[in-house]
Amino acid sequence: MHDDFEDEIRELIGKGKNIAAIKRYREVMGVGLAEAKAAVEAMIVDHFATGSGTTDDGSLTDEVISALERGEKIQAVKLYRDQNGVGLKEAKEAVERLGEQHGIPASSGAGCFGMILMLIGVIAAAAS
Repeated sequence: MHDDFEDEIRELIGKGKNIAAIKRYREVMGVGLAEAKAAVEAMIVDHFATGSGTTDDGSLTDEVISALERGEKIQAVKLYRDQNGVGLKEAKEAVERLGEQHGIPASSGAGCFGMILMLIGVIAAAAS
């Protein structure tokens, strides 16, 4: 890929114009939608994970980090997806990398399933 073209795609990504980036990628590279989308999504993940993935006002990274620090990983992934228009897997991977880069431990709680199991155990113990 030519440097000028790559810079153009990254600039579109930086402005949150991911669909325009995919369209432009298709035009220049002559590939199908799926291939262009995959290539641009990879650039988005890289863009965000390297710390340059912010909105024009610079708030997205701060919002995602703040959500991670509060233990709200789902909210962090949602913020990332909404801003960048990527799939769940890509957003989750990017958010996890961002958390690692900022020393935010991955949540290791049992989650809803663990809470349900614990509740079942308490009810079973009370019934006996």
